[in-house]
Amino acid sequence: MGNKQWRETIKFAFWTMTVILVCFLLSKVIVRQHTQYYLPLTGEGRDSLMTVAVPRGLCDTLIGYEAFAVHFNGCRGIANCAAYELLPDELLGQAERAGEFMQDVAVEGCPAPADYAGSGMDRGHLVPAADLKWNAMAMRQSFFLTNVAPMHKGLNEGNWAKLEEKVREWAARDSALLVFTGPVICDRDTTLASGHVKVPGAYYKIIMAPCVRPRRVIAFIYPNGSSAAPLRQHAVSVDEVERRTGLDFFPLLLPDEQRRLESKVNLAVWIN
Repeated sequence: MGNKQWRETIKFAFWTMTVILVCFLLSKVIVRQHTQYYLPLTGEGRDSLMTVAVPRGLCDTLIGYEAFAVHFNGCRGIANCAAYELLPDELLGQAERAGEFMQDVAVEGCPAPADYAGSGMDRGHLVPAADLKWNAMAMRQSFFLTNVAPMHKGLNEGNWAKLEEKVREWAARDSALLVFTGPVICDRDTTLASGHVKVPGAYYKIIMAPCVRPRRVIAFIYPNGSSAAPLRQHAVSVDEVERRTGLDFFPLLLPDEQRRLESKVNLAVWIN
């Protein structure tokens, strides 16, 4: 091989290695920008994030079940909020769905199945039974009427069910989720025929991914009726849910992080 050909070979090899190195470095930057970073969630950290502050004067009894908690409003016959943690491996459970709704006789103001009879409303789970298949006791407890509220069939079997399925997809992706669900009550809301159970005009759901960095939160409000509107049209800020319910979510976070998480609607980071 002549000197000229040798120099050309060396030159080609140099530029080839340069291109490979540049591509490698660019790929590391791109991957870093799109990789989720996870931190484990301790029991203490989870409990602090799942704290819900209830305004003075609002009827509220905190009930701890096997796998979820309920802030129950005995004056309305429905919860103010139900909250639980959802982990990816909990989506693989095999517990059979319990089929019979029950009164929790230990909770003052909890309705009986007869209160819903003939109402034409679905008994809508706040904490979905499908998210509790990993534990037979938790599955059974999800059918206590403390975890149920009157829901229009069009919502319960339509967009609300789609939202619940989307939450499962996010849990599988994000390592863990904290989920809060409850009614949005206004003065014009009616009650079931029994007169005891309030029929909400809307429902909210708040979802936090506590293990990703930075943390993220999204919230939704759905009117209690049929709707063909897509998910994005129901997305709201946590501040909006707080304004309409009077509840205070994540009150133990530092004020700066509360403002960052609660003041904006950033659906894009959830559905990318």
